[in-house]
Amino acid sequence: MIDVVAVLRPEDVTLDFLSVLDPARGREVHVLVADRGAYLKLPAATPLAGRLAPLAELRGTAADGRKPFSPGAAADLITLETGDVEATVWTHNPADRRPRRARWGLELAGLVRRAPVVHAVGDAPELQWTTDVDEHLSPALIEAKLAFVNLHCADLIALPEHDQNAVLTTRVPAVERFFGSIPDERARLFALTGDLGDDAALVTDPWEFATSPYEIERLDATAAWVRSHLDPAAGRVIEVGACEGALTRRLAADGYSVDATEPNPVFLDRLRTAASGVDGPGPGVIGGACVSGDVRIHAHSYEELVTTRRLTGSAYLLIELLYYEQDLSLLDRFPTDRLFVTMEPVELAARTWPASWTVDEQVELALPRFEPVAGGRAYVRKRGSRGLLLKRR
Repeated sequence: MIDVVAVLRPEDVTLDFLSVLDPARGREVHVLVADRGAYLKLPAATPLAGRLAPLAELRGTAADGRKPFSPGAAADLITLETGDVEATVWTHNPADRRPRRARWGLELAGLVRRAPVVHAVGDAPELQWTTDVDEHLSPALIEAKLAFVNLHCADLIALPEHDQNAVLTTRVPAVERFFGSIPDERARLFALTGDLGDDAALVTDPWEFATSPYEIERLDATAAWVRSHLDPAAGRVIEVGACEGALTRRLAADGYSVDATEPNPVFLDRLRTAASGVDGPGPGVIGGACVSGDVRIHAHSYEELVTTRRLTGSAYLLIELLYYEQDLSLLDRFPTDRLFVTMEPVELAARTWPASWTVDEQVELALPRFEPVAGGRAYVRKRGSRGLLLKRR
């Protein structure tokens, strides 16, 4: 049996996988360090000091002309070097908040042949994990980990916290936690912790709007709130950042004429696919449900809607949108007298609205709760949703 630890940087092996290097396991260990283009073979009889020594050497040198491994090259080399011997590959978490490690864990796991892949939880504190293996390090292993970090990673300890290579207290665990995954779980974990770019769009419905009880409750409550204030006959509503159409479907089913905007090209394609009668009146289908409203799809961003792509409507809906440092002064340029805004209560309270708008109503749409994600591999705190109806003075 061979354990293959395949990581980006030399210190990653000691920080997250020291238990795998423990000679007490009685296994041969292979170590692949992608950034150094290095592949090490450590026989089962090699003591811990002998296993850490080449990692320390790698920490102290550059790649020395060796080409870094891509995930594909790494997967091929693992297959070649392990041969017919049974092996397990240990690597980074697709939900690690350090983007390069997250992507490495996702891509390598999808390319490894034959061997099962196990992920270290790593640096992913936003989620609570359902793990398969928890290794409580012995005092001797903890001592060895701290000695390695202090002696060979002093420059990394000194880095600021926002640096993804900084060695922080939370990145030097005394309990190393691991889990296996299937492809859909990996992709969802990666998308869930990605940004609003292509990472988040890697899978359909990355935030599980269609299956999460919390999200279904929040979306239903949001649609009901809009309905309580706005007659569908009053004019078109503009939904800014419609994503894949979870709220659009509800609005259209209630008979609203909707201009749904989505700047992300992948989400936009899904929104267009989901809605028939694109850019023209008539019934459509969104999310598998027949709808009676008039839905038009636009590739406009928040900023474009107040400059060159203005859409006139009875109300603008900014639903769970204003988390990304948008310029709130631009709200004055929306061609409407009503804005429906929803956010987490704490975030909503922190916003200062332009003086030309007055708060007409606040309403709780969904209370905070904990909920499983990615098929139960982890769970997370959903922070609640509060609605704010702004009217122009």
